[in-house]
Order: sequence, then structure tokens, then C-alpha cells
Amino acid sequence: MARVKSAPSQVIGSGDVRILLIYPYAGIDSNSTMALLLENLAGRGAHVDVLVKPGTEFAKPERFGDTIHLEPQAESSLYPLLRRVLPERVRLFLARHRSRSASAAPPQALIERLTARRYALLIGVDPFGLITADRLAPWTQAPLAYVSFEMIFEDELRTRVERALLEMEHAACRRVALVLSPDVERAELFCREHSFPLDRVVTAPVAPPPADVPKSSILRDMFGIPAGARIVLYAGALEEWACPEEMAAMVAHWPEAYHLVIHRNSMRTGRAIRHLRRSAKAGRIHISSEPVARHDLPRLIASADFGLAPYRPVPGDWWTGKNIYHLGLSSGKVSFYAMCGLPILARSLPVFDREFARYKCGLVYREVAETGDLLTEMDARYADHSDEARRFYRERLNPVAGITRFCDGLMRLATAPPAPGDR
Repeated sequence: MARVKSAPSQVIGSGDVRILLIYPYAGIDSNSTMALLLENLAGRGAHVDVLVKPGTEFAKPERFGDTIHLEPQAESSLYPLLRRVLPERVRLFLARHRSRSASAAPPQALIERLTARRYALLIGVDPFGLITADRLAPWTQAPLAYVSFEMIFEDELRTRVERALLEMEHAACRRVALVLSPDVERAELFCREHSFPLDRVVTAPVAPPPADVPKSSILRDMFGIPAGARIVLYAGALEEWACPEEMAAMVAHWPEAYHLVIHRNSMRTGRAIRHLRRSAKAGRIHISSEPVARHDLPRLIASADFGLAPYRPVPGDWWTGKNIYHLGLSSGKVSFYAMCGLPILARSLPVFDREFARYKCGLVYREVAETGDLLTEMDARYADHSDEARRFYRERLNPVAGITRFCDGLMRLATAPPAPGDR
């Protein structure tokens, strides 16, 4: 597919560039794409203020670079001024903006702060982040870029609130100069949904940069798992699409030697965790108590033997249906598994059916009753599947080239003189 043409990274960089990035979630440290993006921009000397949602349930973010400043942790926080623009839920977002036109001015104090910081570029992440950035753009005279992880599909919308959110995303996309998407499949869907030109989309899988990670015994030591047992790791949030209610039944179909370890990126406790903790008393389900820093995560993952990817599209919210079905290369957990050489047990989705046929890096199940036999089958040729997982990462999931191209495009946008008639 067409991509933004790249120039050498060391040329496209400027210490005078200041960027505002709006990330409408907590836990930015656990997002491998955001970490690599910020580290790349820091390496170019760009000053980036990152507005993040406050949250204490995640590990404290490690530094991304001397020129990267997370808000509201920074003393000169923008967050209090932007609270009305950065919502926590769709309904709150719309309630706060329903009485305003798209061109209504933010608070005067915010305008003065934006003007003083002279942002050369605004970057929004996902619909909330993009809509917020778009509302601020007229008072910065800065171009707009979009990092798209979660996609809204028009034919799945059920409520007036969801439709209004999509309309605002559509409007903002008309003013976007550059988009980052995880892969060609999702990029083409994004362009179809928003009538957006494909040649202004750059692709980079949601994945960590390459690292040579040796095997370790971290998880085995943490939970006292016997030396002869095999560890199947689920790393990530226990959302509805991960089918946590099936996990105990799944383990019941496994041979006794196989244990499930659940490592979450959040300390938040919900119904799924309470249910699984009751199941954990049986002895073969183990749940980590705290998230780890991003530089420690590869070693933790490498201490497992297999990776579990139980994605299933479910009705309900706009991000749990087609957004999951068209997962593409947007699974950070699968990328970590592959980089660390873990054979992958994945529920059937188009991306796994397609990629696992080419790379013998794992096996696909449709019913949980199949998973025990599939683990045993992979174990019989473990070294081959592990080597193929690493090849899958090298050839399909390494994000460095794509992130470099995207940052090249960002720096060109940030350093280009404004065109006549720009807002």
C-alpha cells in the first residue's frame, strides 16, 4: 500500500519542535506502539507534552526521553485546563459538548497556554483523543495527526450517543494530515469508513522493538509452579472479548502438566478477576497481583512456555465487535509472545487463520474443548513452533520501520511552513 515517503531520521528532526499528544487512557507505559513512538520522537529532540488520563492502577510509566513530558504528572499540568475536553466516557463527552458548536472556544486560560507553548503538531489517539485534538487545533494553527488503535464501524452503531461520536470522528478525520494504523487490513477498513486517502496512512504493528530475551523462571518462581509443568500465559486486560468466563473451563480440558498464568497490566479488580481467583484455588490458574514496568515485561513473558490469545468478537460496545474480528496486527500480547518465541494458542480469527497457515507459530481453536489437544500437539514440536514464532515477529511484527516512517511524516508536518489559508 502507499505510505508516506521517508527520509533519514537523523535529518528530519528539530529540538525546536513542540508536539501535544492526547492519549485518552491511563497506562500509556503498557502500549508498546506509544512507547516506541515517544522514544523515537525523543531521539529526534522533539518536545512532546502527553496528556494522559490519570490512573493509579497501572505501573508508574518509565521515562520515554528527556523531552517527553507526561501530564498531569508534570508540575505545569495542562490536564486541569483540558478536563472538560478530555472525557472518561462517551456519554460524559457528549454531555459536555452538546451545547457547543464545533468551533466553540476552549477556556481562555487554555487558549493562552496553547499559544504560549506554540505547538507545531497535535496528535490524537483513538476517537476521543482525535476529537479532543481537533477541538484544540483552531487555536494552535497546528496540523493534526491520528493514531488509530480502536475502530468504530458505522453498521454496528446502536445508540444516538455512538452515532454522534462517529460523526465527530468523521469531521475530525477531514482535517487529519497523517494516520498511523497497525496493518494494511485495518488501514483499508479505516479509509473505507472515513473516506480517507490511503496514501496518507502509515502502518506499524502494535509490537515492541526487537530484543533478545533469554528464558527465565520469573513466573515459575512467582507462583511456585513445578519444574516439570508447562506455563500458558495470558497477558493483558480481562475484557469481555477475552472471554474470562471460559478460562476455568478451558484449563479443565488441559493435561495436568499445563498451568494458566494471567498477567494483567492493571491492578483493577472486577467480576472476572474475582471469579478466576475462586477458580485459582484448584491450583492450575495463577493471577499476577501487580503490573510490571515495560522494560521488565519481555523477561516476564519469556518465562512462559505458550501464549494465549482468546480474542472473540462479542456484541455490546462498538469496540468489541468488528473491531475485534478485524484484529489484524494490533494485538500487543501476540507480538510479545512471538518476539519471545512462545508458540501461540489463539481463537480463530481471520488474522490467525491466515498468518498461522504461513508461519507455524501456533495453532487455532474454535472450541475450548480443543485447546488441551492443541497444546499437546505444539509441545511435541515445541522448538519448531518457537522458531516460527520468532520468524513471525521478524517478518511481520517488527514495528521499527513503520514507526520510523510515521515519525518522519510527523516531523515533516511539524516543521513545514503553514500553507496559505491554513486555519
